[in-house]
Amino acid sequence: MNPTVHIEDTPVRAFAYHEIHNLTVNDVYCITPELFLQHLWTMRDSVSENIQSLMITFDDGHYSNFRFAAPLLEFAALHGHFFLPSTWIGQRSGFMSWQDVRELAARGHRIGSHSATHAFLPSCSPTAMYEELAGSRFALEDQLGMSVTSISMPGGRWNEEVLRACAMAGYETVYTSEPGFYRPAINMDELRTPAVIGRFAIQRRTSLRAISGYSSGDRMTVRRIHSMYQARNSVKRLLGDQAYQRLWSHLFRATPN
Repeated sequence: MNPTVHIEDTPVRAFAYHEIHNLTVNDVYCITPELFLQHLWTMRDSVSENIQSLMITFDDGHYSNFRFAAPLLEFAALHGHFFLPSTWIGQRSGFMSWQDVRELAARGHRIGSHSATHAFLPSCSPTAMYEELAGSRFALEDQLGMSVTSISMPGGRWNEEVLRACAMAGYETVYTSEPGFYRPAINMDELRTPAVIGRFAIQRRTSLRAISGYSSGDRMTVRRIHSMYQARNSVKRLLGDQAYQRLWSHLFRATPN
């Protein structure tokens, strides 16, 4: 099995955003357009000429991604990678429509799956997991008329069984919420499992210094951010997925991550 590689040893600089809004809401993952633009300039300055190393992603498909994030990305000469729960598109208030998603793709942004219903995949039965993975991919491809080969894990939850199911559903790249994590695609038997790319999930209080250090692959910054993630993961394991999610959503979130 190929080893896990930490981000300071790879060209990957992946960030995960959720909601971009000009109103203050009870969600630590919601930031203002002004702050988002500051983040973009900080990233660009940190990677210098290696702009292709930046990977700016968005989970959930909130309408603010279309209204605020995409125009700001384009203003900074960047493109985003938008991961969408397929059953939410055009069905949930405050989230993007299929026309919005098609327009994002036409403007050069990448579209990926965030499952069908935002289910935590390790808890799914084989039948449910197939629908979450393959059903979501087929729905996106049918509506967009283009190939969809990337997926981000709802809640950052995944395991080897989920990874194999992603491969069988046709995905080539899986994105997680573990900052500093990277594992290349692996040939297992006759199945090639997807590459796994970890992302730094940005919150409202994330400092420009942290964003700069992570963008440039500074070892101390990456390790510190990864240690904070591991500490949260320890609490998650102690409480269990459902209890942790209820507590986190009650205290910090307006929508699921």
